[in-house]
Amino acid sequence: MILKGLKRNAIKKGVETYLNKRDGTSQSISNLKTLAVLIDASQSINVVSLLKLANELGVKSDKLKIVGYKEDLKEIEDDKDTTYYNDKSFGVTGAVKSKSLQDFINEDYDVLINFYEKDAIELNYVAAASKAKFKVGFAAIDNRINDLIIGATTNDTNLFISELKKYLKILQII
Repeated sequence: MILKGLKRNAIKKGVETYLNKRDGTSQSISNLKTLAVLIDASQSINVVSLLKLANELGVKSDKLKIVGYKEDLKEIEDDKDTTYYNDKSFGVTGAVKSKSLQDFINEDYDVLINFYEKDAIELNYVAAASKAKFKVGFAAIDNRINDLIIGATTNDTNLFISELKKYLKILQII
């Protein structure tokens, strides 16, 4: 129990470190080619709707990466479209132990969609540490993580998709 508390504190410090390093300016994106989506896999999220979103944004399915956080899962099994991680993907010092998660963080995606509303430090860590050029998320989480905040809920996927498309067109990303 003590080690779990130490790990959570180390991850929180990691989130703050990454957020303090951010300079607030997003890198320019000429057109959207790669898309990453970070989800809370404990919520029922339709992965097909995320594939539809990528298609509507003009991103090929092989350039879409979906990663989900499962809080209560003992064993992680990835499926065809999604890679998962859990608490065991982090060491006691807060460092990422999972190679697939570290690869996701280090990948230079054009846009990262933080498709979760629960303010979980494991999700916030991956979102803050990601090297994505432009980050989009919901208002319910720490607003320092995202470059664009959309005031919808994860339950209303159609509203989120339409608002995201609208703002990405305004910003000339798509």
